[in-house]
Amino acid sequence: MRLILILLIAAIFSSPIPTLAAAEDLTGAAKRILQKLEEESGDKFLINWNQNTNTPSLLTGHLSKPSKHSPQWIAFEFLDKTKSLYGLKNPKNVMQVTEVSESSDNTIQVRLQHFLYNTPVWKDELVIQINKQGIIRRVTGSVYPDLEKKTFNRPKHAIFSKKKAIQIALSFAEADNAQLEEPEVDMYYLPSRPGIPLIYVVNLKSRESDKEYQKIFIHALTGRVLEQQ
Repeated sequence: MRLILILLIAAIFSSPIPTLAAAEDLTGAAKRILQKLEEESGDKFLINWNQNTNTPSLLTGHLSKPSKHSPQWIAFEFLDKTKSLYGLKNPKNVMQVTEVSESSDNTIQVRLQHFLYNTPVWKDELVIQINKQGIIRRVTGSVYPDLEKKTFNRPKHAIFSKKKAIQIALSFAEADNAQLEEPEVDMYYLPSRPGIPLIYVVNLKSRESDKEYQKIFIHALTGRVLEQQ
């Protein structure tokens, strides 16, 4: 058993992450989950690791048993069993299904968005692919783990409105409002930044071209522009 665990960890961390450092960061529960997934999938098991989040960015193999339940049920059952691996305290509370689609080969994709205090987390999502036997064969995407703990279980609250955020974005971009479509603005947590700030993301889109648009990230407490994409 010990040899299996050693070989599994070696295989996992042969992906582009620092071997020893990453292994030390994983909890015992997370290592046991990976070991079980590897044992059930055999030589079909593959994992890629996201060094920034310290969670998987790809899992492939026979990741669950056959099931006749709904795709959503299968997805949440998997997340509940692997929550220690992804750092999700209660997947049903923090992951929301945003899309269920079916491909030409009858594979069903369940897309789930990560939420923190009922606010979406920027670019944090998972896509779970389920075959026609109800077996999960592939999970892609990454989530930042343990966000409640990292924010001391205290949600943040914006101190100005979406309308004000649009004004800040227009001023920063030096954009002519007459040449833009109606700006779109949404609120997110940005886990890649220290402190996991609450932000407004303002989308400015040109009336002339669908390709000409930019996203302005604004700190929802200070009004400071954090970045522009």
